[in-house]
Amino acid sequence: MYALSRGFQLEDRLGFEFDGIVYATSRQSAVKVFRHEPLYRRERDVYLRLKGHGVVQVLDFKVPQFVDSDDLLWAVEMTIVSPPFVLDFAGAYLDKRPDYPEDVLAEWQADKAEQFGDRWPTVRLLMSSFVPFGIYLADVKPGNIEFAEHDSTEMN
Repeated sequence: MYALSRGFQLEDRLGFEFDGIVYATSRQSAVKVFRHEPLYRRERDVYLRLKGHGVVQVLDFKVPQFVDSDDLLWAVEMTIVSPPFVLDFAGAYLDKRPDYPEDVLAEWQADKAEQFGDRWPTVRLLMSSFVPFGIYLADVKPGNIEFAEHDSTEMN
């Protein structure tokens, strides 16, 4: 419905996760259709915040650019980016750091340190670089954060 109403076609499925399905489009963009309205609104609002600040890159990581959205279909359209990039903002928080209990936060950080290995300090710096925009990233994982292919740092 989203693509049809805007005169283009959905092409390959790029991803399928808890929050929704992402498709490439015939106009070199991606459309993410959400399963739950709160996740849609969160991601849409983060993209609008980034657009309002003119953010196209944070550190060396490209950020997809907001193209359009549909509040009835819970769809967000954004540009497609190549590594290094950061994307998938449905788990991000605006203007307020998530209030996790200390033990939960410690376990989360340990899990992320294991996932990213030697790159975890860079991921932490990337996360803190979103804070001046009032954006707190919570869903960081390989796939949502991709490093440049020529980056020789190996992940554990």
